[in-house]
Amino acid sequence: MAGKKRRKLTTKEKQIIACATILVLALSLYVYKFYIYESPVHTSKDETLIVKEGQSDGKKAASSEDTTSSDDGKKSSAEQAQEVFTNFLKVYPTFLADHPLEHIEKAKLYLEPGFYQALIDEQKNKTVVTQYKATEVTSIESIATKQADAGAYYWKADVTTINKDANGKPLSTIVTQYVATMKEQQSGWIIIDLMQEGKSAKVHESSNQ
Repeated sequence: MAGKKRRKLTTKEKQIIACATILVLALSLYVYKFYIYESPVHTSKDETLIVKEGQSDGKKAASSEDTTSSDDGKKSSAEQAQEVFTNFLKVYPTFLADHPLEHIEKAKLYLEPGFYQALIDEQKNKTVVTQYKATEVTSIESIATKQADAGAYYWKADVTTINKDANGKPLSTIVTQYVATMKEQQSGWIIIDLMQEGKSAKVHESSNQ
């Protein structure tokens, strides 16, 4: 029996097959990229959160990308980190000349042990005598965060403080930007490093004529 001759594909048919092959490959790449490769990993360390705190009224507005919250209503990891950072800023920038270590001791709960001890030693070695007797925090604003490296995040905020004399009279108002490096451990979020940058200062006029 004579064998049947195999029909050759026409140029148009070859083009159709080539286009179909390219389309299948492109579709496969799309599925891999968007449904497999970029599938979100639900881990607190991968959260990216941008949080801004309102002015002195304490109202907060927040927007987040890839943030996660548990179904049972517990705070997300990012919310816990913000809470630690905010509580730290309520006590650390304060100061009492009669108890120069008190503000650091109050912040101990939020600090990595080695960093806490470094701050204590630094304060003990200070020789400058301040003209003011007390410093109070009046506002914490513009809270924001971004990832520093694997497992670590930068948290920053502008803190307004008032320096007062022994009679409680305001001497100056200072705005300082605090940038804390934070990491999450089994016990929760802690601060492992801290940077400060003065943004503005206003000296109050004396009431004495």
